Amino acid sequence: MSDTTRIDDLVVLGRAAPEPISDGRHTVCLGGYSEEVGYVRLYPTQKRMTQCRRWNVVSVLVEHAKPDDHRKESYKIQGSKENWDQLHTKIKKVGRLSKAERIQLVDQLAGDCTGRLNETHTSLGMVKPFEIIDYSLEERDDPTYQVTLDGRRQEGKNEYPHKLYLTYRCEECAIKGPHRQHCIEWGIYRYWDKYDDPEGVCDALKLTDSRYQHYFFVGNLRHQPTAYIVISDLRFSEKDMLNAGISVDDQSSLDDW
Repeated sequence: MSDTTRIDDLVVLGRAAPEPISDGRHTVCLGGYSEEVGYVRLYPTQKRMTQCRRWNVVSVLVEHAKPDDHRKESYKIQGSKENWDQLHTKIKKVGRLSKAERIQLVDQLAGDCTGRLNETHTSLGMVKPFEIIDYSLEERDDPTYQVTLDGRRQEGKNEYPHKLYLTYRCEECAIKGPHRQHCIEWGIYRYWDKYDDPEGVCDALKLTDSRYQHYFFVGNLRHQPTAYIVISDLRFSEKDMLNAGISVDDQSSLDDW
C-alpha cells in the first residue's frame, strides 16, 4: 500500500469515548473493517462526524500513522492536523449495512482471542465470548482532566467517576484464566451524560439479558501493546441472529445511540 490511499469500503464498527489533547482538540478513535485492507484504526477523528455512525460504510483518504503509531492497523486521515476544521468533509458515507449484513460480517470476523492477538502483534480483532462472567463498575481514585494551552478545561473519559469492566471467556481461548477488559465504547459515556444511574448502563448494553449474543470488538493500547480494551460491544437479539442465518449460542450475557 502506498503512503496515501483511499479506502472505499470501511465499515464503522465502533468509536471510543472522545479524548482531549493539549492543542485544544477533542479526538475520537474510530475502528472498522475493510474487505480490501482488513481492520483499520482511524485516529484522530472529530466528534461531530455523523457519517461515522456504527454500521455506516465510508470512503476516506488515509495515510499510515507512523512514526507516531507503529501498529499496522493504524491510519490517520490525510491532512488530519493541518485541515482539522474541514476534517469532517474528508469522510464520505457511501452505504450502510442492513441488520442481517451486520450480523453476518461480525460473525464472520469473530473467533479471535486477545492472547493470540498479542502473540501475533495484531492490534484489532473480534472476540465472541461464550460466557460473560461478570460486568462491574470501578470508581476512579482520581478522575482527571486536561487543560489546553490557553488554560481551558477539557473533559474526557478519564474525568468520569466510573469505568466499566467486562470479564469473559472466549471461544478456543489461548490463556488459562478469563479475560477482564475495560470497555470504552462511546455509548457508555453518553449514557452516563444522560442518566444519573451509573449501573444502568449494564442493562442498556443488554449484559443482563440472556436473549442477546455479544461480540467484543477489541484493540490494544499504543503505549501498552500487550493490554487490550473493548472498543465496542456489538450485540444482537436471538431473533435477529436466526433471521440472519446464524445459530445462537447459549450465552449469559447500547444500542447505536
